[in-house]
Amino acid sequence: MQERLTDALTEAAVQWLGAVVPNIPVWSGASAATFLPLARKVAYGNSPIPNNYGLRHAEGDFDPGKSDPHRYVFTYSTTLAHLIWNEFHNANVDPDPTKWPPPAVLRNPGPYEFQKLGQEAFEKYAAGVSLPNPFVALRTKDIRVR
Repeated sequence: MQERLTDALTEAAVQWLGAVVPNIPVWSGASAATFLPLARKVAYGNSPIPNNYGLRHAEGDFDPGKSDPHRYVFTYSTTLAHLIWNEFHNANVDPDPTKWPPPAVLRNPGPYEFQKLGQEAFEKYAAGVSLPNPFVALRTKDIRVR
């Protein structure tokens, strides 16, 4: 069961990354690099470009039941301000006040909505996951009470 859950979690993370990473425009590579910590842990084939600035603003983890045998999770988080801004805003219309003064002229101004894309990919994959029947491994024994 653990092997099947680990395989399913790995593929779920790969599907999530596959939906998210291609939708992040590459200018300096900082935004895309925030996905590297998770991508490396699941051997994601199209890993983003390493960028130290992006890596300093990223966290990603893959925990297939090791810290808690009842939880199989992968995580991604970032503190990269312009990626967070562009996730929710069209920077050409609503520019990040901490960045360049208007008018911004970005080729891909956002909103990226990569969290939504990742969630949809995860849910689509997870809906098709089937786990082994645990009752195959169980043995029953009749107990007679006198």
